[in-house]
Parts: sequence; C-alpha cells; structure tokens
Amino acid sequence: MAAVIQLSSASSNLEGYLNGWTSGYSSTYGAFWDEGNGLVTNPLSTTVYEQWGNGATGGNGIYMEGEFQYSRGNLTGTVDSITLGSGFSQSASTGFSVSADLLITPDSTFPSASQDVFDWAIYDLTVNSSLDSLYDYLAAVGTEIHDTAASDTLVGFGGADTFVFSSGNDTVKAGPTGTYGYQDGVDALDVSAWGVTDFSELLISDLGGNAFIENFLSGDTITLNGISSSVLDASDFLFA
Repeated sequence: MAAVIQLSSASSNLEGYLNGWTSGYSSTYGAFWDEGNGLVTNPLSTTVYEQWGNGATGGNGIYMEGEFQYSRGNLTGTVDSITLGSGFSQSASTGFSVSADLLITPDSTFPSASQDVFDWAIYDLTVNSSLDSLYDYLAAVGTEIHDTAASDTLVGFGGADTFVFSSGNDTVKAGPTGTYGYQDGVDALDVSAWGVTDFSELLISDLGGNAFIENFLSGDTITLNGISSSVLDASDFLFA
C-alpha cells in the first residue's frame, strides 16, 4: 500500500507549496494530545495519543491523527492522516489545527515496531524543521498523488509514484531536493478519470522538449517535464 497525497487549491502547485511551507515552518519541538490528558510535551510510552502536532502559533504547522504511542524516538501504532497547512494552533481541550492545505494518508505498514523511516521523518521535522526525511519516507513506501479539478503542478518522490489526474492542464516536474518528476519505468499515469480506455485515445507529442499528453475529447492535458514522448507507451498509463 502506498501513501496517498491529496492536493487542495492551496497546494495545487505542489513544488511551490512545499518550498513555501518549509520557509514558513518553525519547529517548537511538538506535543502529543489525547482527550484525557490534553497537551503533553513529555509523552508516556504507555499512553495512546490521538494527535501529534508541531509549529509556531499562527505560522505553518503539521499535525497527525490516529492512535499511537511514543518511546525513545520510536512511534508505534496507527497514523490515519497527516495534515500540513498554515495558521497553526493548539488547545488542551481540542488538540491541533491548521488549514488543510495538503493531506497525506500514510502507508498502513508504518510506523512499525522498530525505528523506521517514518520515525526519522518526524525527527527531522522536530529537530531540523525539515521535510527531507518525509520525502525519504514517501520514496520508501511509494505514493498516489491526486490532483485537483483545476490545473496543477505535481511532483513525485524517489519511489514508485502514481499520478492521478482528474481534469485541467497539469504538469509533472521535480521540485525541492528529494522530489522528482515522472520516472519512466517506475511511475504510472492514471487517466481513468478522463474516461480514456486505450492508449490510442491519447494524443502524445513533444512540446518544448517535454512530453505533452492530451485527451482530445475534453482538452485536458499533462506535461511531463524532462521526458521525451518517445519513451511513453500503454504500460505507462492506467486507463478507465
């Protein structure tokens, strides 16, 4: 199972969003929260927490929800969602809040019983205010990246990514260090929402040195930066 990333209007340019979020994020070393104990900065390994959050009040922040425990740099249990956004706040009675700009549903096999890439992602966010190890986690598990109904800029990660397109004129490219554009032979392009059932229904050409894919029925398009159209065939796509 891969991690699922859902873009919103705020993160529709994922390259720009990740750069901007990082520059506006300042770690406060985070806290855990559950309804019975409120906010806890020194978590007990025996307590199951419902949220973890981090960020400066009013700035960019992150929080995750689920049922998890924490002990000596090792998070165990279940993480249901990770939300990145702005306007971070925390409350002893209700937990954490940010604007829901970017929603990640993690791979269900992480976190695991021992220290793993997910633990390093949280550590890097806490100690270094960095998304670098989150990118490593996403590379390790693979992702599904879902666009919005508008025109988006999508980035992938080091592992197997499936780019899921609904409508609009989308571009897939590399963004910050640790992110990638389309990787031929590794990634997949899901155009099932276009209603396309066969490779022959796509118009594929080169535009400015980049592969350009068009649904001639709707006019929706995909540009793959740095990719030649000559490498694309039916095996690169998921159809309706």
